[in-house]
Amino acid sequence: MAFSIAKAATWLHQVDKARAVVGWWPEQFATDDERLAYKVQDAFLKKQVVKQGPLVGYKIALTSPQILAQTGLKGPAYGPIRKKRVFEHKATVRADRWTRLGAELEIILIVNADVPAPKDKPYDRDSIARYVGEARAGFELIEDRGADYSRLAVNPLIMDAGWNGGSLLAKPNKDWAKLDLGNLNGSVSFDGKVVREGHSGDVLGHCYNALAWLANKLGDHGKRLKKGMIVSTGSMVACQFVPPGSTAVGRIEGLGEVTLKYELPK
Repeated sequence: MAFSIAKAATWLHQVDKARAVVGWWPEQFATDDERLAYKVQDAFLKKQVVKQGPLVGYKIALTSPQILAQTGLKGPAYGPIRKKRVFEHKATVRADRWTRLGAELEIILIVNADVPAPKDKPYDRDSIARYVGEARAGFELIEDRGADYSRLAVNPLIMDAGWNGGSLLAKPNKDWAKLDLGNLNGSVSFDGKVVREGHSGDVLGHCYNALAWLANKLGDHGKRLKKGMIVSTGSMVACQFVPPGSTAVGRIEGLGEVTLKYELPK
């Protein structure tokens, strides 16, 4: 049977609406073609934006040793962030609206100008720096649909919006530029108890390296970063699955903190 981008996107949309558990990927939608996977992502995004709002940025997955060890995958990869899934500082989400909620601690960058497609040479940490207008601490909210981590493949993750369920940004920090963004410690706590710690330098060495990778990859796909977009640069810790009824706090030293309440259904 020939692979159908439209059918794969429709299946994902149905899974999303039903909050269905997808332990492993259906054989009919399996592919080794990364470009095809991103085409499915684009088709799925067209369905998502109807209720979740327009594209406002990107997340970068599979960028740090903790995440690579947890998933057994190689990266990086990107996924779309939708406007109505972006939250500020504190957020409450309901457990009956997620299949399985994970929190990933990230530096989130805000782009200050349209980023031209790379021309003579790819972007690197130094050349992409001029396009960073702000850095904040944050959580990426992960919806992994109850995936079986012993059977993961990267292309299904790409197709499924990179598992991006939302982005929670800390309050703006006017002194962010004074910080060494490649040398910050961070932690995730549940109900006041630290459950995981990490280091910002584990994310491809520096969050600007992640941003450069994204700008180059988007250029290869005929896309661009635009002024005002947010970029969630990758988790410095393994994904932490939030127990229903608990409160998760993410902190990055000097940069800020976010609070996520995972509320039981009323």
